[in-house]
Amino acid sequence: MMSRNATYFTPFILFFFVTFAQAQQQSDSSFQFAIALPAFNLDQGPSVCIDQAHFNYHTAVGRYKPYADLLRQDGFRIVTFSSSFNAQTLANCQVLIIANALAESNQADWSYPHPSAFTRMEIRALVNWVRNGGKLLLIADHAPFAGAAADLGAALGLVMVDVYAVQRRNGADVFRRNDNTLKEHAISTGRSSDEAISSVTTFTGQAVRLTGDWQPLLSFAAEAFAYISPQQVFQPQSNQVQGFTVNGWSQAATREWEQGKVVLLGEAAMCSAQISSNGVAMGMNSPQAPQNAQFCLNIMHWLTGVIN
Repeated sequence: MMSRNATYFTPFILFFFVTFAQAQQQSDSSFQFAIALPAFNLDQGPSVCIDQAHFNYHTAVGRYKPYADLLRQDGFRIVTFSSSFNAQTLANCQVLIIANALAESNQADWSYPHPSAFTRMEIRALVNWVRNGGKLLLIADHAPFAGAAADLGAALGLVMVDVYAVQRRNGADVFRRNDNTLKEHAISTGRSSDEAISSVTTFTGQAVRLTGDWQPLLSFAAEAFAYISPQQVFQPQSNQVQGFTVNGWSQAATREWEQGKVVLLGEAAMCSAQISSNGVAMGMNSPQAPQNAQFCLNIMHWLTGVIN
C-alpha cells in the first residue's frame, strides 16, 4: 500500500459517515425509462431472483426497486430471494442478482473488519450453480460491501479491494468508449445502435483485479486512486491521504464459465435511481448518467442471451 503522507480515520468518523449516507439516500419513485423494444412480453422472460437474505443494502423493495421495475418493464419475472444459497433454492432462479450483501455484524456498523456475507457452503453452491448454467450479477460496492463479497469473489476468480475507489475526487466517475475505460463488449454495443453505450457513470465503488478469463468492462484510468478513508474521497484535494493507485484495475467485468455467466459490478448506484433529501439524483436518474439505464438492461440481455 502506498501512502500520501498517510493519515488515519477513526471508527467513529466512519460510523458517522455511514449513518449520514444511509439517512440521505432514498429510492426515486418517479424514475421512468422508456424501453423502445422490450426483450420479452410482460412476465414472459426469465426469472430474476434478487437477494434479500444477506442484509443487502440494495433490494427489490428498497434501493433497487427502480431497477426491479425496469426489468419487469423489459419482461423479466422478478422474484425476491429470502433463503440461503443451496442447490434447491438456486434451482428456482435463472438469473440471480446479489447487490451489496453484508455480514450481520456490519448491518448497522461499517467499521472494520468486514467478514464474509456468505458461508463456505453458500459460496460452493453458487459456484456450482454458475458452472451448471446459472447467470449471476454480483454487485459489491465500496467498503464494507467489497469485504463482505471478497470470499465469493475469490471463488469466482476476482481479487476485491475493500476500499473507496474513484477516477477523481468530488464527483461522479464517467467511463467512456472513446478513451477505452468502457470496453468494447456485447453489453456496450447492445442489440442495435439505439442500445449502444458510449458512457457509463458510477458513484464511488471498489476496484477489482481480474484473473483467468475475466474480461474487463469498466477499467480505471491513470489518475484513479483507492482511498482507505471514505471522507477523503469527498474532501478538497490534499496530500494527506492514505491509499494506492488503481490504474488499469476494473470496476465492472464479465466472465463466461462453463455453462454459466457472471457480471461483476464494483459499484451499485449505477443501476439504482436514488435521490437525496436535498434533491440530488444519483444513479439511472442522474443527468450525469444518461445511458446507465440502457447499460443495466444490456447487462441482463447479455446474461440471458438476448445479445451474444
